[in-house]
Amino acid sequence: MISEGQQVTSPGERRPVILVVDDDANNLAVVRDCLVAFHYTILVAEDGESAVKRADYARPDLILLDVMMPGIDGYETCRRLKALKSTHDIPVLFMTALAETGNKVKGLEAGAVDYITKPFQREELLARIAVHLHNRELTKRLQEAKELLETRVEERTAELARANNELHEKALLLEAEIAERVLAEQELHVKQTQLEALNRTLETRVQDEVQRNREKDAMMIQQGRLAAMGEMISNISHQWRQPLNELGIMIQMLRVDYDESLLDDTRIDEFSRGCMEIIQHMSQTINTFRNFFQKGQSSDRFEVAAAITKTVELVQASFQTAGIALNLKLEPGGLIQGSANEFSQVILNLFNNARDVLVERDITAPEISVAMQLGDGQIMVTVEDNAGGISEEISGKIFDPYFTTKHKSQGVGLGLYMSKMIIEGKMGGSIEVGNTSGGACFHLTLPAAATI
Repeated sequence: MISEGQQVTSPGERRPVILVVDDDANNLAVVRDCLVAFHYTILVAEDGESAVKRADYARPDLILLDVMMPGIDGYETCRRLKALKSTHDIPVLFMTALAETGNKVKGLEAGAVDYITKPFQREELLARIAVHLHNRELTKRLQEAKELLETRVEERTAELARANNELHEKALLLEAEIAERVLAEQELHVKQTQLEALNRTLETRVQDEVQRNREKDAMMIQQGRLAAMGEMISNISHQWRQPLNELGIMIQMLRVDYDESLLDDTRIDEFSRGCMEIIQHMSQTINTFRNFFQKGQSSDRFEVAAAITKTVELVQASFQTAGIALNLKLEPGGLIQGSANEFSQVILNLFNNARDVLVERDITAPEISVAMQLGDGQIMVTVEDNAGGISEEISGKIFDPYFTTKHKSQGVGLGLYMSKMIIEGKMGGSIEVGNTSGGACFHLTLPAAATI
């Protein structure tokens, strides 16, 4: 509870600005004196027209608006404020002696966030103002975080474009070098004296070429991870939708409990604890996605089923939104040697490709099935969809670098190529694709790690 003389802002912080709109000078004076005492900056307006102009110019943090005024009433004033881009997001609280439910509903439909009945209680007024100023601050922070995330994505996209240009230039240099080598081989029969020197340098040049290819492969892997980051942003939004909805319901129920005189210290503690649990869950979602993109590539033993389950958690919300069912049939155990993050990225690539095809082809009752089996020192993983399969003309190309059937805005064709590099080049396994009666099926075979 706010007490007399208590500051609502810390020293040096900006004082919240509140616009009070009332045609009664006495009411203005009462509200202004009450709020100034609690370190708010107060602006006043005596009619709707001047209130809209002043709000458009000053951009206050909150507006206290009387309903019954000369000229345009409070409802119309609120509608005009919500119609302006500059004042649309400013919370409006109605102050009026009209306590009927119909009047309250009309005010909320006009765009107000709350309703204070005259004569108002001083503590109630201050509490409502504090709540809505806090909500507005939280909304601003969420918007700033969103804008920061979008900026980082744009920067990453620009880096990816630069890397693609560098890779293209290296490919041209490589072609030129190969042409020079062919020319040198054609001239060998007339340049026997140069044969010994050429043989001495050949091994070094081959090693350099192998090193360049390794660097190119590492760059492709990084490009694939950056491209997958866009998918992660979408998945974060899906993961946050339900917790935000729960917070909204809890805030609405707080008002209901207040009206029914159910609020006490226990109820307030439960409300605060519930809100913090939801916020901590949302924070943990960020940590989960951030850990997925850590650069650590250490090779270690890990459980295949656990890695697949973790990857399912990353995409489950977006799959539910698209109406895609995920069927898991995973045998317990199953250790393999390698990077758990890289293996999860392979499974994520297969999930995203299957989802895109299911959505593009508008499949009825879309589903993706994942199975894992153990046998003969090997671990077999299958990822199957019911999207109709892969045509023969492209089935032999899907693991090639930069081959894609999607629009360039949806991918650069590195996902399956990178998956093949990880499974076959780093983990000593194999990855193949074929068609079933319902759709495409990817088969992963990996050597099981020896148990200690």
